[in-house]
Amino acid sequence: MFDMASKEEVLKVLNELLPTKAKDIDDKNLVDKDVIDRLSSAGAFNAVSLGMRSVYEVVREASKWSPAVAHIIMSSSTVALRFKEEGHIYSICITEPGGGTDIKANLKTVAEEKGDEAIITGEKVFASNAAYADRFLVLANGPKGPTLYMVTRDPSVEVEVQDLFTFRGAGVSRVKFNSSHGIRIGTPGKGIREALETVNYERLGYGMIGLGIKEGALEEAGSKALRKVIFGKELGEFQGVRWMLADLEIRSRALDALIRDAIDKAEKGGLDPYDAAMAKLLGAEVAQKATWTAIQIMGGTGFSRGSRLEWLARDARMLDIGAGAREVLYDFIGDLAVKKYRGA
Repeated sequence: MFDMASKEEVLKVLNELLPTKAKDIDDKNLVDKDVIDRLSSAGAFNAVSLGMRSVYEVVREASKWSPAVAHIIMSSSTVALRFKEEGHIYSICITEPGGGTDIKANLKTVAEEKGDEAIITGEKVFASNAAYADRFLVLANGPKGPTLYMVTRDPSVEVEVQDLFTFRGAGVSRVKFNSSHGIRIGTPGKGIREALETVNYERLGYGMIGLGIKEGALEEAGSKALRKVIFGKELGEFQGVRWMLADLEIRSRALDALIRDAIDKAEKGGLDPYDAAMAKLLGAEVAQKATWTAIQIMGGTGFSRGSRLEWLARDARMLDIGAGAREVLYDFIGDLAVKKYRGA
């Protein structure tokens, strides 16, 4: 059972646990049940009660130490916010073994419907949160084409955690549905469009994860290296270092403003997919540039195995691929730009 949500309580739990638990989560590729339970009790998975703005603030804070934990909260909240349901940990099951970019061509999972209920058979990969979820949002071919279904975890659902080098502990998994019982929650035949509408919340969340990774990486490097004296001056006094940090601050401020504006618009009338795509792309740039800048500032010690910088740098790379590859989103945004400037 999930308690009422409180942003302050969730942030308190994150700041108590993650500085000491993040390395273990990355090493084991698993978040211990007691951590999930603590977050649940604080209301981290009650996205509707928290509200969209508070959810993304929580995601940003968690990402300073563990983008994996941030991703668990963010992915579950994506489903809760989209369908206005909470009290569960949700997994998003869209991508199939054949590939994720061309969703329709690779969709092999099928659903046999009896009224609103369905029997679902198929396999998904890179299913977010599947290691921890009790509900699975599944895209499957129904009688009228691609449709969204919700499946409750039971023995017919097989989950195998994938051993990735990024977002370790996020519960990203291969999931097999063996005649699993589900309920249709989407419009028949409109599943791909509705799945992408759901993924837009994830893309905006990736922007926040990018900001959190940037802040965590620079906190790590700043506290350990900026006061180091080289050639008679502290490292932070060199213009080259200051300019690297200035560039990141400018990009971060722009990203933060973009996300805040996107949330304002979403709360009034729906999330703009272009805002979500831009936030994800800029979040990836900020996170990757920040982690490499932090390593550069740290020097040789920045390459220490098992360090906070190591897993933040690995996690930053995911932001260019998860929830839509960079190239696909560039094409998506570019299409709008062409129409805008040619007067179409």
